[in-house]
Amino acid sequence: MWVSRRTDYATRAVLALALARRDEPVTLEELSRRTQVPASMLEQVMPVMRRDGIVRSQRGRYGGYLLNHPPADITLERVVRLFEGQLAPIDCATRSNPEPCPMDHGCSLRDVWADVRDLVLERLGSTTVADLARDSGGPWRDHRTLPLVQSSGAV
Repeated sequence: MWVSRRTDYATRAVLALALARRDEPVTLEELSRRTQVPASMLEQVMPVMRRDGIVRSQRGRYGGYLLNHPPADITLERVVRLFEGQLAPIDCATRSNPEPCPMDHGCSLRDVWADVRDLVLERLGSTTVADLARDSGGPWRDHRTLPLVQSSGAV
């Protein structure tokens, strides 16, 4: 499974919000610094997560983003699925509406791809943002030392 850059950036943002104080919104610029993600990219992923209810935004002078649920209630699967959709490694191994295949009958490959799908889903579904926050260290904990991120302008 290959995770898109948007998914990577979204998971970084959720983790950074989990590590922030729950009652203090994090501005987009600060979130950019803490995650080392260009603000222009966060401007794309944060509204998607807001619409899905993962995060909420607060307007005003002290506005920014907050998690909309406790970190223990947000799984990595939820965030990844939001940006990646189906998590099966191949179309014939999806659980809903698998692509027809002329080799389906007795196919040992499909069984392996289904096992890969199930292992990925189990791992992502059993990992919460609270788990990630608990296990994080380095710059995730001491984000004050991170430089400002320069926007690449590329989208």
